[in-house]
Amino acid sequence: MKKASLLIGAALYFVMPAMAQQGPARFDKFREQGITGIRPQGWLKEFLLRQRSGLTGHPEVLSYPFNSCLWAGVIERVGEQHGDNWWRYEQTAYYSDGMLRLGYLLHDTALVNKARAGINYTLAHVASNGRLGPNLFTSQWPIAVYFRVLQAEYAATGDQRIITALHKHYRSYTPEEIGNAKRAIVNIEGMLWTYGQTSDPRLLALAEAAYAKGGFELNMQTASSPDTLVLHGVTYMEMAKLPAILYTYTGRKKYLDAAVNAMYKLDRDHMLPDGIPSSNEFLAGKDPLQSHETCDITDYTWAVGYLLMATGDGRWADKLEKAVFNAGPGAVSKDFKNLQYFSSVNQVIATGQSNHNKFAHGSTWMAYWPCHETECCAGNVHRFMPNYAARMWMRDTSGGPVAALYGPSVDTFSYKGHPVSITESTRYPFSDQLQFTFHMQQEITMPFTFRIPGWCKQATVTINGVHYNGVLTPGSFVTLRRKFRNNDRINIQFPMQAQLVQWGQWGAAVERGPLLFAYPVPEKVTTDTATYTNLGGKRSADPGFPALDIRPAGAWNYALVANPTQWQITENRDNTYPFEIATITIKAPARKVNNWQLSENRYTPSLPKPGSFSYEITTDTITLVPYGTTRLRMTVFPVIP
Repeated sequence: MKKASLLIGAALYFVMPAMAQQGPARFDKFREQGITGIRPQGWLKEFLLRQRSGLTGHPEVLSYPFNSCLWAGVIERVGEQHGDNWWRYEQTAYYSDGMLRLGYLLHDTALVNKARAGINYTLAHVASNGRLGPNLFTSQWPIAVYFRVLQAEYAATGDQRIITALHKHYRSYTPEEIGNAKRAIVNIEGMLWTYGQTSDPRLLALAEAAYAKGGFELNMQTASSPDTLVLHGVTYMEMAKLPAILYTYTGRKKYLDAAVNAMYKLDRDHMLPDGIPSSNEFLAGKDPLQSHETCDITDYTWAVGYLLMATGDGRWADKLEKAVFNAGPGAVSKDFKNLQYFSSVNQVIATGQSNHNKFAHGSTWMAYWPCHETECCAGNVHRFMPNYAARMWMRDTSGGPVAALYGPSVDTFSYKGHPVSITESTRYPFSDQLQFTFHMQQEITMPFTFRIPGWCKQATVTINGVHYNGVLTPGSFVTLRRKFRNNDRINIQFPMQAQLVQWGQWGAAVERGPLLFAYPVPEKVTTDTATYTNLGGKRSADPGFPALDIRPAGAWNYALVANPTQWQITENRDNTYPFEIATITIKAPARKVNNWQLSENRYTPSLPKPGSFSYEITTDTITLVPYGTTRLRMTVFPVIP
């Protein structure tokens, strides 16, 4: 009886998205669904619960501007150290988006209502020309970020006030105003979404005209060129997705080609082993000593999601999973009470003076702290996992379910008026087994689409225990069109092989499926009580959210022996939270490198050049763990025979 009630509720809710699909012509392969139909389970739910009990549920420890009214009023400007006049609204828009989506995923009315206060205030305080948001004549960037809050709320509630307000807002723009003003161009993300809801062709024409102006860094010309670009990381991620969205609503291949090429260049020139491009603050090449800004974990994965929907190409889902499973949890403490502004795949010290990057060199930016000098990452960090959960389940063009990204969850929806629920039981990516169980009140003929990861060479699929003989191509989606009955089960296995992956001229890393592995450097952890002038007095007043000083308490200067046949892989299949206690380990032979130590006794050093270092005769065995379980770590190693 409880299951039937759940399904009937879902059918009523999903009337709104079905109506939205009757809008203008679209050329994307997959589409987002309403966030309230997704229920995270298992490790994913635990991550989100820790996020709620951690920083997302305690914005006061993040300090200014998160200890303000957010978007539910005017945020007073405090001092010059907090950047340009628009910064505080960008930062709190990031936070509001993550908080709202987290609230809906966890059915937490307190979080939802806190975010909704900002929505109601924004909708009630509209300028005479229809503009939404703070009256910041110098920047239309914060409202481009806050659009995502309004988008999430509409997807959850169907609040028509949002469509009406956004329509008036975007109609007030001119092509020159947003097409010649750098990040203002990102407003076409919301403009095109609003076009999808209203079918007003003037919005589509305005978006294309603004994009054609090209007065911003990653425009049609620079995105389409083969040239290496060195732009601000966030700027690149935010702009790279725009031509993919234009393709969605126009079908013009030139736009999709530009977006794909822009992302290809990120991979070619700047990608790091944990799935995020270097960005400190600007794109900085592929040296594993380079860092990436935590903002870029969120912004890159958000952008890649648009490429996934536009193309239906499973390779984009592979990229998204790699970033979220590795770089995301690697940049936060496992209780979600601290974050880094910059994080690196190789970082053997994290203190208030250990930032080894050229930007803000020697400063606090690589420490695991609740508040940082510049506040954008402290706002954006709240988005990456709720965004992942919200986009795990998508819809094809007929409304059929698409298991686009994997993780334990329940997807509840309506297909052609029939309520359906699909339970995905899995510990993926910490297991290679997935089971989809279908719940419905009557037989339904519908498509079901799932993905074969590109790294999986020999997947197996059974339907109610019967082997599926169809083609299972790595990196592709597979669609089953069949009559589904209640309690039907689809079981999938993606065998994961550990491998040593060469990383350019620097060394090699260890991967297994979507997971990157690292050596967890032994830690000496204390609370940093020092005063840092660059923080302008900001400090968490809650001892439960300390500023951490983490230093190496053991050896880390290892070179891997290049013989994967000697590796010993152990899997623990219990219900341990896998980002706190490693449930998969790889024991590998290694030798200590001589004279490889901290630089200036405070910085992680560069990798020794191949062939130029000596190492000890004795072979040690080191234990590698999933990257996301670590804080101090070595991930790219020198390699010896």
